[in-house]
Amino acid sequence: MKRIIICISILTFFSQSCQNKDNSQLKNNSIVKSDSINKEEINSGVDAKEQIELVKNFMKWYIKNLNTLYKFNTIGGGSSVAENEEPQNYFVNFSEVEKYIVELKKSGFLTENFLKNEKQIFIEGEKYFKENPENDGPPYGFDYDRFFFTQETFEEDLPNIEKSKYVVDQKGKFNSEVKFYLPICGITYKYSLEKVNEKWFIDKIESVNTL
Repeated sequence: MKRIIICISILTFFSQSCQNKDNSQLKNNSIVKSDSINKEEINSGVDAKEQIELVKNFMKWYIKNLNTLYKFNTIGGGSSVAENEEPQNYFVNFSEVEKYIVELKKSGFLTENFLKNEKQIFIEGEKYFKENPENDGPPYGFDYDRFFFTQETFEEDLPNIEKSKYVVDQKGKFNSEVKFYLPICGITYKYSLEKVNEKWFIDKIESVNTL
């Protein structure tokens, strides 16, 4: 009889020990999962701040370096010529385009894909000029600022860069979008970003209808 009681006691103790161990493992797993979620939330917040600062700093850099970028005569021709000279039809000066692209790259804000697409705009522009020769009026496709999408003076929006509301839409670990509105330009912008080697870069700039 004593042996039976001892055996039952041992089994009960063993069962309780296993149950306690399982509960401990569940708690530990729960803690690990909770910690990982918190880390993701923190990282997401850090990324959002980094993305917004990237967009702000690029716009500030661009406005500050306008004179440098505009000095490259990427589009040749036009009706403004010296006396006794014949006006030339518009054409793309690709040697100047290369210098312009190098200057953009030096900013450190843009992806290689962005720079490639920027050059493609000039390639398509040259094709258009050959198919539609003209030398009067503004050159088609190059009569506005392609970063602020306006013909107006957008430099006055510089103070609003810090004041504007920025909406971050994280598309994945390596892709995100930042939208914002500049009141003087009257335009809502969407910056598509890409993360390369743990750093965010601008991959595309567009104008959109709403935030």
